[in-house]
Amino acid sequence: MPTDITIQGILFDMDGTLLDSTPAVEKTLGDWCKTQDVNPAEFFAVSHVRLSFPLGSEAKLTRCGVYIQGVRTRDNVKKFQKYPKLGANLTEEELVKTVDELELAIAENGRKLAEAGGQGIVRLPGVEKLLSALREGGVRWGIVTSATNAYADSALVTGEIVPPALPFRITGNQCTHGKPHPEPYLKGLDAMRQLPGSEIDPAKVLVFEDAPSGLKSGLAAGCKTLAVCTSHTRAQIEGYESTYKVLDLERVEVVKADGESITLRLKELHEE
Repeated sequence: MPTDITIQGILFDMDGTLLDSTPAVEKTLGDWCKTQDVNPAEFFAVSHVRLSFPLGSEAKLTRCGVYIQGVRTRDNVKKFQKYPKLGANLTEEELVKTVDELELAIAENGRKLAEAGGQGIVRLPGVEKLLSALREGGVRWGIVTSATNAYADSALVTGEIVPPALPFRITGNQCTHGKPHPEPYLKGLDAMRQLPGSEIDPAKVLVFEDAPSGLKSGLAAGCKTLAVCTSHTRAQIEGYESTYKVLDLERVEVVKADGESITLRLKELHEE
């Protein structure tokens, strides 16, 4: 039997949950790892990403997202960069510059791939239908991403998820602490409270995530969470702590929606 739930609002992770940037990420981060003398397989394994290849083999990155499943690019640069200066020794100004350059390169590669007829940055299955229903119902929702402003804005335009259709977005630039710290989703709750409607109860807000760090962040912020199997295997998702778990957003149906509440019908993993 499907599960019906009623909530006040929704906070979405972006890459891996709403958008798939796999081809652009494969190109950009694969090249970056080579310049840093870093084995791409080891880089993504440490960063908690599902890989389609064994460690030590030639890198073929899959459904990863530049923010490495909820971990900010700045945190990965600090940890892995070797040249021209160790990431851990970068000044804040140097770190911001490096991150912006890397994420803008992903956005540009995504745009070029799309223009060439390929898939650079695309919406994942079920996203268009779900977001359309939320917009039509006047639902309170927004995006909470580990990405920088520069990449998020470009990716959302490419994925056709832009204001005024998007009520608000929180990026890594706005947070001192990245996921799994609760700060990103706490800021998302604060932004949601600025929208018209009754007082928001975090326990009645649903966080959509594809990554363990994001799920932990949402739960730590006091929200309920829904995990999707878009960047991790079903077995991995089944092992993560989450209020609800589905294969993808095609398993999420909007039954009723208005500015005060949303009723969703979920086909959970245990039903398939």
